[in-house]
Amino acid sequence: MNNLPKLDFLYFNPELTVENYMDKREIYYNIVGWDERHFDDYTKACSFDELIYLMVYIHKDKYPRTRFTHGISLDSELHNLLTYSNKNGRIISENIYVYNNFTRKEVTAMEVQYHNEEYPDEETIEKYWSSEYFMQNLFFEFNKEVPTHIIDKALEGKEYSKTKKDDILLYEVEDSPIASLEVTKNSIKLNINKDKVILYVPIY
Repeated sequence: MNNLPKLDFLYFNPELTVENYMDKREIYYNIVGWDERHFDDYTKACSFDELIYLMVYIHKDKYPRTRFTHGISLDSELHNLLTYSNKNGRIISENIYVYNNFTRKEVTAMEVQYHNEEYPDEETIEKYWSSEYFMQNLFFEFNKEVPTHIIDKALEGKEYSKTKKDDILLYEVEDSPIASLEVTKNSIKLNINKDKVILYVPIY
């Protein structure tokens, strides 16, 4: 795929300082704001093959900011799977966002699962931030067949295996933020390797 948008913004991470806590949004948009907008426009208008390629490609080598879904759906519903406090006083939750009203005609379902940890007050003061979160998996269902040759193309340069069981083609990827890809005829689920997660400064 030769016409990808600029992707550097997906990996841009302001330093965690008290100054950046106050100015993080301005810092981010002054440097990469237009790239984010162009990326959203691309996900809305690119071909289906390009969409599948981009989904895999941006997660292949480095864990990105969770921006991929923003241009594809107009709203979502949060479903809490689990909430508890750990021994350090953090509130831990596992949540799934179920998306609706898609901008792309090929998409019939989309879900994203996140792990979230809210800091207690004393840790918030120490870190300048109140929580951390990362994507655990990303699921898409389509009204057309998933092009597995595009997945292979997106994974070029990585060591990976493919195993077929029943109606699922399982890709397992080495040394990557992608732990595995579960592919059926009309769906794809991208599972994240927790060891490769980057905790980005939230921009809002």
